[in-house]
Amino acid sequence: MPQTFRSEDFQAMIESAPEAVIVYNFETFLYLNPFAAESLGADAASLVGQPIMDFVHPDSKGLVVERLGQLARTGAAGPAMDVRFVSRSGAVIPAEIVNVPITFDGHPAILGLIRDISKRNDAERALRESEELFGNAFRHSPHGMAFVSLDGRWLRANRSLCDLLGYSEEELRKISFETVTHPEDVAEDLTNLARLVSGEISSYTRVKRYYRKDSRLIWVSVAVSAIHDSGGAPIYFVGQVQDITSQRQAEQENLEAERLGGIAETTRAVAHEINNVLTALTMNAELLAHDASPEEIPALAEEVLAASNRIAAIVKRLRNLTDLKSVDYLGDKKMLDLSSGPHKTQTVR
Repeated sequence: MPQTFRSEDFQAMIESAPEAVIVYNFETFLYLNPFAAESLGADAASLVGQPIMDFVHPDSKGLVVERLGQLARTGAAGPAMDVRFVSRSGAVIPAEIVNVPITFDGHPAILGLIRDISKRNDAERALRESEELFGNAFRHSPHGMAFVSLDGRWLRANRSLCDLLGYSEEELRKISFETVTHPEDVAEDLTNLARLVSGEISSYTRVKRYYRKDSRLIWVSVAVSAIHDSGGAPIYFVGQVQDITSQRQAEQENLEAERLGGIAETTRAVAHEINNVLTALTMNAELLAHDASPEEIPALAEEVLAASNRIAAIVKRLRNLTDLKSVDYLGDKKMLDLSSGPHKTQTVR
């Protein structure tokens, strides 16, 4: 059955309430509970009979006068309103007040239920400052930033990203990220986004390729994370994009320089190797042509044949050469072991 409360029970609850409760007529305080009196910086007895407007902040007096006038005309409680009070020490108290017409000691009066909203205001101010800070960072970031829907469509894009891709923000909103992504890079993007949605990962970073509106291909570093609602469900993605085309080109140029350096080094080594064999071949051929005795001809011919086979073996190995940096060292000379097996040093008479 419903609980029965006595008048003294209600009084006890009001006296111990952690919110301010006041009773007033259209001019002065008639009652204040301890919390209200303490907030205004005095004891309740000294405040009873004091003008209410003395404790209303100048910025709120117009609203309070208007609301009291409305209450006097209609006799009905209006919606809650935000009012700034001022304590005797001068401290400003932001509050939310609800006014209810009542009868107090046999006379018409107003019950004011007041809640201090300082913490709420602080939280709202911090949120506004945070949003403003993020908004400024988003708008003025030197790197591209964007909000992307779960189905991959651009929701917002900052100026840096628009400049990078050559589209206006309005144009980007009409397409998806897949439209500007190199076809070979789309599958990995979709896989990573699915992992973000499932909660498997909280963010990811990767290097990929974009096509600008003018069809020029650029390389970018992309960092993506998901924004969630109060229930933890992802609602959209935030991406940061940095142009690394120049960096990639420099890396490719360095790799090409290294490749050409390897070719040049190998060419020098091959030339040295073949020159050694040709030297022996030429000298033995000279002997065969001019100075060799009949007894020496077989041995010299054998050495010429061996040198010829050596050159043939070098050419054969060159055709199959894949590692241009494989260089052996003999003393202070760079040599390539291009033969299929060990060879002997030719003796020249």
